[in-house]
Amino acid sequence: MSIIFNVIYIILAVFYVPMLILKGKHKAGFLQRLGIYSLELKQRIKKEKFSIWLHAVSVGEIKAAVPLIEKLRNQNHKLKLIISTITPTGNKVAQSIATKEDIVIYFPFDLSWIISSVFSLFSPKLLLIMETELWPNALRLAAKKKIKTVIANGRISDKAFPRYKMAGFLFKPIIKEIDLLCMQTDIDIKRIIELGANTQSAHMVGNIKFDQIAKIDKYNLPDIGLDKKDKLILAGSTHDNEEEQLIKVFKKLKEQHDNIRLFIAPRHVHRVNKIIDIVKAEGLSAILISELSKNKSIGTKDKVFILDVMGVLTDYYQLADIVFVGGSLIAHGGQNPIEPASLGNPVIFGKYMFNFAGIVKLFLDNKAAICINNSEELIIRINELLIDKDKGHDLANNAIRVIKQNQGSVQRVCSLINSLES
Repeated sequence: MSIIFNVIYIILAVFYVPMLILKGKHKAGFLQRLGIYSLELKQRIKKEKFSIWLHAVSVGEIKAAVPLIEKLRNQNHKLKLIISTITPTGNKVAQSIATKEDIVIYFPFDLSWIISSVFSLFSPKLLLIMETELWPNALRLAAKKKIKTVIANGRISDKAFPRYKMAGFLFKPIIKEIDLLCMQTDIDIKRIIELGANTQSAHMVGNIKFDQIAKIDKYNLPDIGLDKKDKLILAGSTHDNEEEQLIKVFKKLKEQHDNIRLFIAPRHVHRVNKIIDIVKAEGLSAILISELSKNKSIGTKDKVFILDVMGVLTDYYQLADIVFVGGSLIAHGGQNPIEPASLGNPVIFGKYMFNFAGIVKLFLDNKAAICINNSEELIIRINELLIDKDKGHDLANNAIRVIKQNQGSVQRVCSLINSLES
C-alpha cells in the first residue's frame, strides 16, 4: 500500500517542488519536510523525551489546539510537545504558543522512508492530529511502530467526503488503523465509519473551537486613533476578490454614515500591497498597522486600516463594532466566526461558509449571526446594525450563549486520550 502512495506523491512532486522553488512557498521548512534537521535539534531530541506529537496544518488548526494543549499541560506539567505544521504562518503561530521545552517543526513529506526515519528519531508515544489530516504513510507507520494515533476535532466536509469515498480502497485500511477518532458531529461520525473507521474508535465530542475563547483585555487595547463617535467595521481573514467588494460596500455606507471606519485584515499578509492598490483605485488612502505602531502621530482620519502583522487580529477584534468574516463572499469556505463572536461582536458572513457548516447552522438557528448572499445585501445588513444598536447587541449576546452551550469538547477529548493510554 505504501508503494502506491509513494508513487502518487513522487508524481505530484514533479509539479509541486518546482512551484515551491519559484514561489518560495514553504522554503523555510523544506529541509525539515525532507526529514533533515539541524545537529542542535538532533542532539536535543536524543537527550529529551517528547511523548506527544501534535500536528496542525495551519493557523486555524493551531489556534484551535491551544485549549487542548493547555488541558494536556494541566494534566502533566512536565509535558514536552513536538508541534508540527505545514504552512509558514502556522509555524509562526506554533512558535508563539510553544514553551521553551517544546519543539516546533514542519511536518515531513508523507513518503514512507522519510516518515520512518523521523518516527525513529522522535519516538513519540502518541501522534495527535488536528481536524482530519489523513496522511496515509504516517498513519500506517505509526500503527506499525506501536505509536497511538488520535484525530482531534475531526470532520469530513461535504466537499471532501465524495473524494475519500472514490479512493476508499486506499484509505479504508489506513482509517481502520486509527486508535481514536474524536469527531465534531454525528454526521462526521457516520461518514468516518462509512470510510472504514472502527465504530468503537469513533466518538462524537463536539467542536473544540467552541473552547477556543479569546481573552478580552480592556486595559491594553490597541490605539489606532479612533474617535468616540467612530464605528469600526472589521473585515477579518479576507481573501483575493473580496477586498474590492468590501471597499465598495464601505464607500456606499459612507454616504449615509460619515463616522464609519474600515479595517481590513487579510488572511495572507503578503497580499497587503495589492490591497493598498485596490484602496487607492477606489479613491481612498490606506494605512498599515505596522506603520501606525511605529509612529502614533500619523493621522488616520478617513484612511482604511490594513493589518500587516501576524498573530494580533484578536486584539483588533476588540475595537470592532461589526465584524465581517472573510473567505465567505467568494467560494473559499469561510473562516471561523467563533473568535470574533466570543468578543461580543455582531458577526456577518457570506453564503460560502461550507468549511464551518456546523457552526454556521448553530449560529443562524439561534439568531447569533447574519448570513448575506452578496455585497449588495451586506450594505443593507450593516446599515441595519448601524441604525439599530439593539439588534447588534442581541446578535452578540445570542452568539456568546451558543458558544457557552457548546463548550466542553476539550475535556471529552482529553478523557478519551487518557483512557487510550491507560
